[in-house]
This record gives sequence, structure tokens and C-alpha cells, in this order.
Amino acid sequence: MRICEFSSQESGSAIVELAFSLPIFVLLILGGAEIANIAWASVQLNNAAHAAAQYAAQQAANAATSNNPVIEQVARNEAPALTITFPTAPTQLCRCVTPSTGGETAYSCSTVQANCPSPNVILASIQVTAQAVVSPLVRYPGLPATYTLHAQATMGIAP
Repeated sequence: MRICEFSSQESGSAIVELAFSLPIFVLLILGGAEIANIAWASVQLNNAAHAAAQYAAQQAANAATSNNPVIEQVARNEAPALTITFPTAPTQLCRCVTPSTGGETAYSCSTVQANCPSPNVILASIQVTAQAVVSPLVRYPGLPATYTLHAQATMGIAP
């Protein structure tokens, strides 16, 4: 059995290679974890906006503008780890659709009934816009201290 011996020229090369490559590997691992953290927060925020729109779309009464605090609370309940804010209140959108051509015209929901004669169809939807501020796991020099994520969900209101 032969034992491998290092020459005097190779005695510290492994330590030097480790010293150069270890910081790069650590940076890659931390960067991957940071991207995963922000991606997960984005998924949670999108799910929260979708859940709020889904709740509001179940009934026309749920989508009423007086019901905005409940809609916003549904979003917050869906992603309790995030601090969700709403840059704009959940809003109703109404369109008058002509079945023969498929053309549509947007109206305010209070005037759509008067401006959409039969056989046209009124389509109502609710739009929820949410945002959340996410802090990175590790603070990197030269990168922002926080990231603001945005999500928007639109869903048709059940008649």
C-alpha cells in the first residue's frame, strides 16, 4: 500500500482554493435563499388578492363598496405573515357587452343599467389591488433594504 505524499509546491493549494471558492458558494446559497423568500412572499400576496376577489365575487352584496374592510380582512387572513396594504380600495367594474359582436363598453356600475339596453348583457367584476413590503433575510450592501411586491386580482361577480 502506497501513501500519497504532497510535494512542497502543493502543500497549501487546497486551502487557497477553498479560501477563494467558499465566499462564492456562500453568496450563491444566500442569494438563492433570498430569491426563494421573495418569491414565496409574492405567491402569498397573489393568493391573498385572489382570495379577497373570490370572496367579493360570491355575491353582489359582498362586492359593495361599503364592504371594503371585510374584503381587505379576507386578504390579510389569507397571508397573515405579510403586512398587506391596499393602494386603492377594491373597486367594482361594469361592462355592457353586445352578444352579436362581442364588443364591450365600460360604464360606472351606477349608470350601466341605463346605458345597456337589451339584448346586451351587463358583466360586473371586482378588482382587488394589494401590496406588501418584504425585508430581505440578509442585508446586502448596495441592494434595497426592503422590496415592495404588488398583486392584482379581478373576478366576475355572481349575479
